[in-house]
Amino acid sequence: MRQTALPNPNRGQAIWLHIVFLCITPLLAVVLVPWWAFTHGITSTEIIAMVSLWGISGLGITVGYHRLFSHRSFEAPAIVRFVAAILGGAAWQGSVIRWSSGHRHHHTKVDTDLDPYNAKRGFWWSHMGWIFFRNGIDESFENAPDLKEDPICRWQHRWYMPLSIGFNFGVPIIIGIITNDIWGMLLFAGLVKVVLLHHCTFFINSLAHISGKQPWSSANTSKDNWLLSFFTFGEGYHNYHHSFAADYRNGPKAHNFDPGKWIIWCLSHIGLASKLKRVGYDAIYRKRFTESLERMDPRPSLSQLRENIEHSLDELQYARKEMMVAVREFKERRTAAQRQRLKQQKHAFRQARKQAKRMLRDWELAASC
Repeated sequence: MRQTALPNPNRGQAIWLHIVFLCITPLLAVVLVPWWAFTHGITSTEIIAMVSLWGISGLGITVGYHRLFSHRSFEAPAIVRFVAAILGGAAWQGSVIRWSSGHRHHHTKVDTDLDPYNAKRGFWWSHMGWIFFRNGIDESFENAPDLKEDPICRWQHRWYMPLSIGFNFGVPIIIGIITNDIWGMLLFAGLVKVVLLHHCTFFINSLAHISGKQPWSSANTSKDNWLLSFFTFGEGYHNYHHSFAADYRNGPKAHNFDPGKWIIWCLSHIGLASKLKRVGYDAIYRKRFTESLERMDPRPSLSQLRENIEHSLDELQYARKEMMVAVREFKERRTAAQRQRLKQQKHAFRQARKQAKRMLRDWELAASC
């Protein structure tokens, strides 16, 4: 018997401004870029300006809208919040309060009809279809009281459209005046930049819930897709992010391409970011281990290895706890004895981490055979 799809509760009244804007801008880019290349030629200055503005606006979304405002992964002074609000707004994806409120709904109600970009509704819905219609999310943004209390967020929310228009036309025009190439800059540093930003961000809502791996959790459709990280400034490790949403890192490993985490880390070392939230290695390794247990059939031959890794994870958790105690005591009493104890506890933690990492690798290899 053929099943009929349930009506989409988030498909309310059409928002024609969104429909026209998101359909016309990529079509204009597809038509105008080849025409410009044929009639004028594309200069390196135009490409550099486009990539530069794409980068700073994209980081405004990644570092600002996403990690700072939506998840509160770190704290920042007013100057950083102001810059993040301006650059995130330049991506033309809505005000910081609206964007963050919708994203918080996505995380708390992922893959349900209370998720505004529910991936189970299909690629095109989660990619951009959800933006075309009014949905059931309240306009009072009750899940973002912290942002409504922030004067910078309130100001940006109120003046979002003039700010966004001003940036996306004003900055390319200024660069165009300097380079004597106003129309070329409006095309590449304005139009093409916005189209790239839109669809690279949208791919996290769509493709990162369809294509990739799920090493951390199979509880929802989120997936790690390392390729997307190169176009979204580190946002491609989406399965990890849904498992540890508060972590300021999306790519937890040192080699993971995640400019967002590098910028936040650098800001913290010059006093422009504080209270960075970072999930401990003991929790990360244990999550990966328990997830592997849920996916495999228990085999008696792995019982000893399982006991060994559980013991190793317990040791790592204990070592981290002792190291944090030593850090706190050293901050309170900066004596030579406390310094030496802290050094010893850090060494013990590093050794426990290496052991747990090696055991986890052996476990995953044995379990996959």
